[in-house]
Amino acid sequence: MTTAAKQARAERARRRRDLLVGEVAPLGTPKSLPYATFSPEERLAAATRLIFYHMQIRGDARVPRAEWPGETFKCGPGSGQ
Repeated sequence: MTTAAKQARAERARRRRDLLVGEVAPLGTPKSLPYATFSPEERLAAATRLIFYHMQIRGDARVPRAEWPGETFKCGPGSGQ
């Protein structure tokens, strides 16, 4: 592996590490909760980042939320319950 390739690999690894939140803990040691102080919106944003990161690793294209599969439910008065 050339020096340039090693440097590029190290840079990619550094960027990946910057995206992840985690720690190494010995077996049996209680682990901290890195998202314990986050609001629901912040937790959702963190989960979304993690999902997109895994999609990039797998080589999946980023699909806009509007194109995700699913169903729409309308609840409430006048919704045809």
